[in-house]
Amino acid sequence: MEPIINSLQKNILMALTSNECLKHGKPMPIMMIDGVEVCPKCELEKEDVKFRKKLSEEAIERERNKRKNTLYYRSFFRDKSIKDAGFKNFKIKTAEEAENLRLARQAVAHYKTKKVFTTLFQGNTGAGKSHLAMAIVRNLNETLNDVECVFVNVRSMIMEIKDSWRNEDNPHTSMYFADLLSRVDFLVLDDLGNESADDKANKTVLEILTEVLESRQDKATIITTNCTREQLERIYTKALISRTLKITALIIFEKTNDKRIKKYDLDAPIEEEIE
Repeated sequence: MEPIINSLQKNILMALTSNECLKHGKPMPIMMIDGVEVCPKCELEKEDVKFRKKLSEEAIERERNKRKNTLYYRSFFRDKSIKDAGFKNFKIKTAEEAENLRLARQAVAHYKTKKVFTTLFQGNTGAGKSHLAMAIVRNLNETLNDVECVFVNVRSMIMEIKDSWRNEDNPHTSMYFADLLSRVDFLVLDDLGNESADDKANKTVLEILTEVLESRQDKATIITTNCTREQLERIYTKALISRTLKITALIIFEKTNDKRIKKYDLDAPIEEEIE
């Protein structure tokens, strides 16, 4: 609205004409501004439409950015280094790692065509399952328009929920996670099965995962686990795992060693003296 208002205030070469605009219920005098006939009310309405459109576009952009940021501000990691995991910094030392990287990239390509299936990373601890799972959702989050992704370590989620029982200031309740995990377009459930101390998931875990996984029948889910399918069926229920893994792309780590185990050389130079 500002441009026409400024024009009306500052332009000296303007005058009423004998013509009228009949679009507004009652005739409106038309003004001559710089040799051009202008209906002030029409111009104000045009500026109002532009202003409203701009507000709408800004609101849409804010919502889009909010959804994009879900991956970085609402994810729960056990290993903070996973935040920076991507395809480019996945280190390859074995043929199995090279093949699993290729398969993870293929999963992304299929997800981008709107295929719905579960990618299941299964196998050895510390082999790189979580890294590739994060790489998948990170790529989808950065390259697709208007998608929402989140990475949630199951044990961390359960710890947050239990803390919310005794700490009312903790917003991460079972309802919070049920809504978040059900809503997002792409979900990583990291280390599934490792949160259970025995062969049976407790009631809280089972209720949350049942609600979430049943609500995601038409959405893509990426799961990492050290458990076999049979073990997952014992921990949860056979029916739930059957629905979850109805259409599954399996990526197995069975020959790759734990990358987190590193030798420390006690004979390395000591830079600072021990006090």
